[in-house]
Amino acid sequence: MPSSPGCWKTFGEVQADEMQRFGYPPAHRLVVDAYMAQHPGDGSDRRDRQSVFVHLVGLCAVLEGGLAHSHATQVLRRVVQRQDDFPTVKRTLRPGQLSVLHMLGAADAADYERRAGEWATAVWDSWSTQHELIGATLHAVLGGARS
Repeated sequence: MPSSPGCWKTFGEVQADEMQRFGYPPAHRLVVDAYMAQHPGDGSDRRDRQSVFVHLVGLCAVLEGGLAHSHATQVLRRVVQRQDDFPTVKRTLRPGQLSVLHMLGAADAADYERRAGEWATAVWDSWSTQHELIGATLHAVLGGARS
């Protein structure tokens, strides 16, 4: 996962603040998925391909599929179990208008949740050319049923 040292440091600070102030809030799923999908790598390594693909499925599950954050985590496990390799996905747009910096300074848990949703949506939108592939994968893992 390619990220600058400063970006990685900020992500760590956001995670520490989240745990200290909010425990393990539902927004955690979106924060992790947004960060990882925003740092996809070049696709030459299977782990890079898997990471971005799986985290995009997580964003799709919550933002498009309406799944609860806890259920989305179970879906990610199923995606990894079903596939030996993952396609290289490319984004044609910039990495999104928001970054991990958007999470800094949340006033309370509700503000943190709102910010996480905004950031996750910006990242998901930046991958619009991959929505069909990611959505089809989610649909297949769910067995054709949305819950």
